[in-house]
Amino acid sequence: MKFQRNEPLKKHTSLRIGGLADYFFQPKNIEELAEALELARKNKLPVAVLGGGTNLLVLEQGFRGLVIKLGRGLNTVTIEGSKIRVGAGVLLPNLIVTLAKKGVGGLEFLAGVPGSVGGAVVMNAGAWGKEIGQYVAEVRVLDHAGQEKVLKKSKLKLGYRSSLFQNSNWILTEVLLNLRRKKPKLIKERLLYYLTKRRASQPLGIPNCGSVFKNPKNDYAGRLIEAAGCKGLRIGDAQVSVKHANFIVNLGEANAKDVIKIMTRVQKAVKERFKILLEPEVKIMVKSAT
Repeated sequence: MKFQRNEPLKKHTSLRIGGLADYFFQPKNIEELAEALELARKNKLPVAVLGGGTNLLVLEQGFRGLVIKLGRGLNTVTIEGSKIRVGAGVLLPNLIVTLAKKGVGGLEFLAGVPGSVGGAVVMNAGAWGKEIGQYVAEVRVLDHAGQEKVLKKSKLKLGYRSSLFQNSNWILTEVLLNLRRKKPKLIKERLLYYLTKRRASQPLGIPNCGSVFKNPKNDYAGRLIEAAGCKGLRIGDAQVSVKHANFIVNLGEANAKDVIKIMTRVQKAVKERFKILLEPEVKIMVKSAT
């Protein structure tokens, strides 16, 4: 196994921001993942797990421990009728295209959403009133001691942009989805519909981390931020998107401090105007989290 030293994490996040990881590893299979976790445990190294690096802000201090990126080693897709087994490292856009070609529908509403399948389930990613959790049947996981388990959907505590995995040491390695057979032509029409909507309303061509804040009940964070006068707010090269106010974009050399300053300013403005405290959706990687 080859561990990289002092790997720039900004290379692995959609916001293109972040310091160095002391150790960085991309496992080729489940066995290597388990072995890396065991080595980290024996050496008392904190562990952080990356998927596609979306919905994530990495500080300039980087990470004092081992960062494991799930990717090509966990990228299998097995189609068994309408049941789909997917490795956690499969990129969500790639999965949706693969399923469309095979006549398997259900996830079209996620068209254009970046990141990995594992990350999507961890965040219970959603759009247009639907969430990926609606289609999850079970998942396969490892704990930080390398022990493997299968968890049924009822154990996953899936909620609005939340799941069991956000407060546990479980590492998601595989997802079983219950989808449905559809004509490829109909699936492609729905994909085009959702992609067109997303392209018209979101800054897809500029580095960003996706939605920064969760939507309050019966309202939208983007609407509140814009109404509070924060659309276009810029600190350094970090800016509240002029296309969608619930996105912060990196115009070139933005850093995490500037992003956090903007988030704080936005929260303060919305709280003063609407008496609502916006809750962050983006996760901040602290420098020595376990």
